Formats: sequence, C-alpha cells, structure tokens
Amino acid sequence: MVRSQPNAHTPGGEMEPVSLEDLDEVDLLLTELEISRDRGNLILCSVAAPAYRDKVIAVVSARFPSRVLAVETGDKLISDLRNAKGGKEEILIWTLPERLSPDILEALNNFRELFYDAGVPSLVFITPAGVDEVIWKAPDFWRYRGGYHILKGETKGLGFEAIGALSVPLDFSYKSKDELLRRRRINEHLLEKMQNKKEKANILKELGTISYFLSEPRKAIEFYEQALKIAQEIGDRQGEGNALGNLGLAYSNLGEPHKSIEFYEQALKISQEIGNRRGEGADLTGLGNAYFDLGKPRKAIEFYEQALKIAQEIGDRMVEGADLAGLGNAYFDLGEPRKAIEFHEQALKISSEIGDRRGEGNHLGNLGVAYSHLGEPRKAIEFYEQALAIAKEIGDRRNEGVSLGNQGIAYMNLGEPRKAIEFYKQALKILEDIEDPNVWKAKLLLHILDSS
Repeated sequence: MVRSQPNAHTPGGEMEPVSLEDLDEVDLLLTELEISRDRGNLILCSVAAPAYRDKVIAVVSARFPSRVLAVETGDKLISDLRNAKGGKEEILIWTLPERLSPDILEALNNFRELFYDAGVPSLVFITPAGVDEVIWKAPDFWRYRGGYHILKGETKGLGFEAIGALSVPLDFSYKSKDELLRRRRINEHLLEKMQNKKEKANILKELGTISYFLSEPRKAIEFYEQALKIAQEIGDRQGEGNALGNLGLAYSNLGEPHKSIEFYEQALKISQEIGNRRGEGADLTGLGNAYFDLGKPRKAIEFYEQALKIAQEIGDRMVEGADLAGLGNAYFDLGEPRKAIEFHEQALKISSEIGDRRGEGNHLGNLGVAYSHLGEPRKAIEFYEQALAIAKEIGDRRNEGVSLGNQGIAYMNLGEPRKAIEFYKQALKILEDIEDPNVWKAKLLLHILDSS
C-alpha cells in the first residue's frame, strides 16, 4: 500500500502530501528549481494522474512564487512563452494535456529556446504517454531539456479506468460474444440483399456497433461513415445524428478525444434541433467522456450532470447508469474516491437491475480502482475478478485487458511483483491487439517493475 504524508516544512507552510516513494525525487526537483533561480531552465516532470500532479504543483508553489499555465494549443503556448518575461514569478509551471496535438508538439520542438529566454525556470508537467510522443515527435525539445524527473505517484493513478466504454450505442444490447458473432453474420447477409437505403443505413449502423463491442473501433468507423453518408443523402436527420454520435464514441475509444468532441458536438446540435431528448442525453454523455479523457474532470461533470437530468426525466436507465459512472470517474480524478464509490455503486445497481452486463462489468472495474486508491488492494481484486469474468463472457476484449492490468496494479501494491508482471503481460497483449490507448500504462508499469 502506498501511503502519503506531509513533506518537510517550507517558508510557505507545510507541503501538500506526496507519495512516500516520491519524496526523494521531489526534493531533487525542488533543489534543481532553487539553483535555477533567476535564469532560464527547462525541467520536465512526468506524472500520470492530474490529481497527483496538482499536489506536486502545490508543493512547488508553497516554496516558490509561481504561475501555472495550462497548455491547450501550440499558438497559445508560443504566445505565453513570448509574454513570460518580466513577471514577478520565480517559477513558470506548464501543464501539458495527456494527448499532445501536432501543433503543440511542433511548438515545443521549434520554439524550445523561449523556455530559456523567459529568464526563470520552467517546470513542464507531462504524462508518461506524452513523454513517448515528445521523444519521437519533438526530439529537439527533448534534447534541449535540463532535468527530467519521473514521479510514480500513488500507483493507483495509473489505473485502467473503463470510462471510454461507458457511453455505448444505446439501442443495442447483447448477452454474449456468440450472440454478437451470430448477429454479424445475419447483418452481413442482409446487407448484400437490402435495396432500401434507410434500412441499409440501419444495418451498417448495427454492423458498426457489433464491431465496436468486439473491440474493433476502426472497422466500426468504416461502417458508421457509410451509414452517415446514406443518412445525409436521404435527409434522415435522426440517422445522421446517431451516426455522428457513434463516430464520436469510436474515436473516443481510439484515444482521440478532440476528434470525438467534433463529432459529438455535431450530433448534439442535430439532436437538439429535432427534439431527440434521448440522443441529446447520449451526446452530452459522450462529451463528458471526451473532456474526461482530456484531463478536464470539472468540465466533464458539467456534461454528465446535464445528461443525467435528461436520462432521469425520460426514464432512460442505461444512460442514467452511464452518467452516474462518469461522475464517479470524474470525482475519482479530482481526488474524491469515496464520492466516486457512491456514484459507481448507484450505477452498478442500475446495470444489474436492467441486465446490462457490459455496464455491470465497467462499474465493477471502476469500484476496484477506487478501492485500490483507498489502499484496499484485496477488495479491489475481488471487483476486478468479477469484471474480468463478465468481459470474457460477453467478448469485451478492451475491458478484459483493462481488468487484467488493474489486477497487476493491485498485486504490485501487495508486494507481489512476479504476479503483477504476469497480469501486465496478459493485459499488454490484448491492448496492443485492439490498439487501445491504455497500452502505454501496461508498458510503463512493466518498465517500472523491470527497473526495480
């Protein structure tokens, strides 16, 4: 179990708690900042969880007058760097998003000297996934850095949360992988014979959804794009909105939240124009998921709350459960695991009552993540094992990999590294097979264990 405690006292007061494993690394970071005062320096700090990153920022800010700048676009980064001189701050703190867009990577690579021109040290927080992107896509920025600090944080922060699977196509349910494969065969046969365009679009949509549930998001996108084209040709506004929302879901599953938001916003506009309340709720849920993936849990909560209100008004139990789970994940990310558990328990109750096995597995897994964060790895394992059994039963490859990865984290916290490695390797194989964005987490955790 990783516990946390206050670090040493500073002139600014007592430091916020950081993980015991990171005390020495944080002390080195503070020392480097101290000796870099009054001159430019570029210091990178790798942290996985936004909530833990904010604790470290509080530690730094207690020691040095600081200004925190959130990097959202490359142009804004360049502008902020050019205007950074002449402030009263002794430290500039930059927070990079989890997924680095091409314009941000280009700005980092081509304007790296501006970090030194600022005349004060720049501390740049980056996720482990971001480090990989920078090494390959902004190599000059990587070589130009000063210190590089890796914080393990509360290992639970690397949990494989199932948020991306919460917003599922809402007019589709199934009980097993065999049923999905049977329905795929039937729809492929019907697609060859169908002449009616609207019915053909419906078949394409269902084939896309089947592909999505079989953890084949790229194939799902192909089907959804064909369905969208037909809906637009025949003027089927509801079909168009459904296809756009499903494309948002598929891109979210591929780890492309910015693209996902574009599709969900188009879908939401159509749903609101035609008075499709159910679609509106689903689109708001999808936007919540996408902003959560971007590391913006407070904005995600705004969308989840709007979607939850609609779901409760129209009696849509499945969406209600998805939104409760989304709120649970958002509050977990904000450092409130007990509040997260309350939401996940409500979501699990709904999924169990309506027979939503996929949702049930998601909520069990997320309860495991929350209990792991509270220092109860054995209880977490009980939830992960139940989630894994459901994932295998229904052919949900993504959550099978997620559940295996989470069990690896739990066994690492129990001091059983060999067992942890077994689970990480199984998780890595599945997640690589389906091109899941959680792949980096399994790789990072294996690297940590191999290095220890």
